[in-house]
Amino acid sequence: MKLIADNIIFSLQRYGGISVVWNELLQRARVDKEIELTELDYRQSLTPRFMERYRVPAYKADTPAIFHSSYFRVLPQPGVLNVTTVHDLTYHFYRHGLPKAVHLWEEERALRHSEAIICVSENTKRDLLHCYPWVPEERVHVVYNGVSEVFRPLPNVPKQGYLLFIGNSSVPYKRFEVAQEVARLTGLELKTATGVTPEQLNTLYNEALCLLYPSDYEGFGIPVLEAQKAGCPVIAQNNSSIPEVIGPQGLMVAHDTPQRMASEMADLVRQLLSQPTDTIIAAGLENAKRFSWDTAYAQTKNVYENIYHNHHL
Repeated sequence: MKLIADNIIFSLQRYGGISVVWNELLQRARVDKEIELTELDYRQSLTPRFMERYRVPAYKADTPAIFHSSYFRVLPQPGVLNVTTVHDLTYHFYRHGLPKAVHLWEEERALRHSEAIICVSENTKRDLLHCYPWVPEERVHVVYNGVSEVFRPLPNVPKQGYLLFIGNSSVPYKRFEVAQEVARLTGLELKTATGVTPEQLNTLYNEALCLLYPSDYEGFGIPVLEAQKAGCPVIAQNNSSIPEVIGPQGLMVAHDTPQRMASEMADLVRQLLSQPTDTIIAAGLENAKRFSWDTAYAQTKNVYENIYHNHHL
């Protein structure tokens, strides 16, 4: 089966969840003997054109083939079946003006020309069908993200007792101000992490008392699993995809005003300080086992195979 992987995301962001997902899938497709892989990579073999991210790739496919873009592009050629991954619907809910209009045009174009749509959580699927009620539900497939094996408890790294915040602190729905208030209420240091390597991030998880994840909206929430897999308790907001990911024993606070959220999170932090955390850590480690990149790749490949055979290619 021929697969054309459009690596445009690597030209759009240096770090980020979508790049993590795409890189994990690529690593497995490259060694899959049942996949004949072609990569469109604008960092290496291809020269990007003006506004490349919004254009149809300048590539003539050797058909039949599957075309899967890392970020809302399609290849409208006979014999090519397009697959689109939707990671979240944040532009619908939290962006405005021209950036929103351009993104929604790009997103809708991809959805209309795709034989299959992959969503990274049930919550993202619900949001997709709400925002695009004309999308046939049978075309939408939920494939959960995985979590890297890099993240693990480190026996020789002692806890330093700080609070950890992962994400872009300037994005309003990430609720960095809630994390700051929790730190003020508890008197603990708050550390943020952006642009670090997975190994450095694993050390931060191991040192932290807990990860604070007060985000109003997530399509999946990979840091929740990373922290759990590293043996770091997570305190998150009970909203969007987080209940699907954090597990039934996860520490969550209800969606409320920032002040109430911070107060409830601070109470949970105090519990972590006053009580043994072994049970919480063990539950997180067990929950993280539900997710793997091997499973995510296998399920993604299954989507390819189903549409490939259904179209008698």
